[in-house]
Amino acid sequence: MALLQLEKERLVWRARQLTGPDHRRQSSFYPTLDAHLQGGWPQTGLVELACGPAGIGELRLLFPLLAQAQSRLQVWINPPAELNGQALAQHGIDLSQTLLIRCQNPQQALWSAEQSLNSGCCSHLILWAPGLTAPQAKRLQVSAKGNQALMFWLHPQAEPSTSALPISARLSLAPLATGLRLQIHKYQGQWPQNSCQVDMHELWPSLAIPTHLPTHHGPAPSSTIAALPFKPR
Repeated sequence: MALLQLEKERLVWRARQLTGPDHRRQSSFYPTLDAHLQGGWPQTGLVELACGPAGIGELRLLFPLLAQAQSRLQVWINPPAELNGQALAQHGIDLSQTLLIRCQNPQQALWSAEQSLNSGCCSHLILWAPGLTAPQAKRLQVSAKGNQALMFWLHPQAEPSTSALPISARLSLAPLATGLRLQIHKYQGQWPQNSCQVDMHELWPSLAIPTHLPTHHGPAPSSTIAALPFKPR
């Protein structure tokens, strides 16, 4: 009976059984991604995003979610450049509920992330950090779940962590002309799936490929890349 109750509450799942949509998930506001995630991002927990170079569209992926979640603080820790407050506001982010934390080293950043989660004051936390050990990931996962928060860990590696970290989801991102290609390597409660393409053109028309490009042998024009909400430090 105890096992059946745990399965009903989706705390355990059968390895050979594909589960249906989890209504405790929150929409990413990208229908294709929601379909692959069987409902959207987890309500709570730690999600790894392997982004490779910064500025490929990783924040555009999160903006629709963050713009809808303004009841508690959104904490940003050690972004790779200075945040542009005007750009964040234009994307629907409530600056009065936004907290930016700068730390001198990864250890301080991890401590700040855990303390922010344990405060119970934040709904979403975005951390840029080069890596996490299994004990560090476990502490953050427990803190996020215990305080009803969703944490995104972004790092510059092109591939996700190879170790079996105790986290809710693990994804890798690759840039496309009008969006991102996402590979879901791990998502609690479901089997890994094929990659999906997230089209961001509707929300960001500037991502459209120009119909006529000049003939040259150099790199693609920079105007084909929409700017991130960062500003030089």
